[in-house]
Amino acid sequence: MVSTVKLEARNLTFGYNPAVPVVKDVSLTVEAGEVVFILGHNGGGKTSLLSCLCGVLQADTGRIEIDGVDLESMSPTERAKRIGMIPQMHEAVFGYTVLDVVLMGRAPHLSQFAAPARIDREIALESLDRVGLSDFHNRRYAQLSGGERRMVMVARGLTQRCDVLLMDEPDAHLDPRNQLRVLEVVHDLAREHGLAFVVTSHSPNSALMFAGGVLLMRHGSILSAGPVESTMTETILGEAYSMPIEVISKVVDGRRVPRAVLPRRVDVVPDEVKTVAVEPEALLQPDSTLARLMQASVAHPQRVIVTGPRGSGKSRWCDRLVKAARPRGLSVGGVHSEAVFVEDHKVAIDLVDLASGERQRLANVRRGGTDGGNTTERWRFLDDTLNWGNDVLRRAGKDEFDILVIDELGLLELHRATGFIAGLEAVDNLSRGVAVAVVRPSLLESALQRWPDAVVIDVED
Repeated sequence: MVSTVKLEARNLTFGYNPAVPVVKDVSLTVEAGEVVFILGHNGGGKTSLLSCLCGVLQADTGRIEIDGVDLESMSPTERAKRIGMIPQMHEAVFGYTVLDVVLMGRAPHLSQFAAPARIDREIALESLDRVGLSDFHNRRYAQLSGGERRMVMVARGLTQRCDVLLMDEPDAHLDPRNQLRVLEVVHDLAREHGLAFVVTSHSPNSALMFAGGVLLMRHGSILSAGPVESTMTETILGEAYSMPIEVISKVVDGRRVPRAVLPRRVDVVPDEVKTVAVEPEALLQPDSTLARLMQASVAHPQRVIVTGPRGSGKSRWCDRLVKAARPRGLSVGGVHSEAVFVEDHKVAIDLVDLASGERQRLANVRRGGTDGGNTTERWRFLDDTLNWGNDVLRRAGKDEFDILVIDELGLLELHRATGFIAGLEAVDNLSRGVAVAVVRPSLLESALQRWPDAVVIDVED
């Protein structure tokens, strides 16, 4: 059965101390089939707002209605049949099975002291099947991974058979694969079954992928609310998080649609990341780090991440490595980005196939307007060259070069699985040789989550 629910909150204000409100005059609407993300910094009032929406906390002022009925007029049991809350963290105290935990969602539908009946068990098993955990029903909940527990809590919310599910940071403390898995399930449940979701998150990129609407909060108040295109801008996100933000966009039908978000000036390699300082010409020295990596790559593939601040010479480092490798008879494949200058001004970027020497224009300086393609504030990227580069990288991954260069893997690849996705796959599936990937410092954490065995070379050291 598809829901037709509408949850509406108007002018909510709430404070644990009424004199110091943590939610200030907030309004939002979510309807069946919608996923609304609430974004903002820590302590911005996101979790408190969710607690008001489900009736756990009572707003000091304002009104919450579900299908036109005031939430305060409902009994706790009636509210629980319409709205479910999935907390950020949930720890099982006793040795419950997964099915036990999911069956707890039937509590609003049971009379006092009544045990779940056969129909309740069937509903719980159906919910587990919806989230892909039908084989887990006899597993101990406490033995599951964080991502699996999060999915079990979604199943418990579905078992509650409510129309609206509120989720507090479902993508927190999870690896990228499980973040994607949980939010894909949320998206599918909204689209296919008409459930309404309100999701708090610290990940603007998750909102870009899965939100139908976004509410950006700052200090308890709404900074911006509406569709992704109008709320997820560099100006608004920068104000919400009190830091410069870069938004990569794609022009679709004359509109700029944001595709990925990144802190603009996180341009220093974190102190906790272990790096080495290596000149590419050291490849010619038998006892150097690079020479040892090449020797080891005969038996086991090796991965290298080249990083450093903007303008530090990451691409030049790769170019020097290629020039040092070829006289040794080493085969080199992949792609290299070369700057194009006119009168000392960088006006374009060419992409070079390192195996054939063929090149194509990858990006031009933006001249304003909405002229298609993926864009940053400065560059417009050409889709045809992105496709060509992926073809080059797919061939390079199959040809098993001694050195495979991908210059560079960025925000789209590591956070959205688009862009030079064949470069990611080539590094993932490396069977021999050394893969060298250029990654900016702000993306090192994501890259090392994906390739924890990689050697990190900081070209600024």
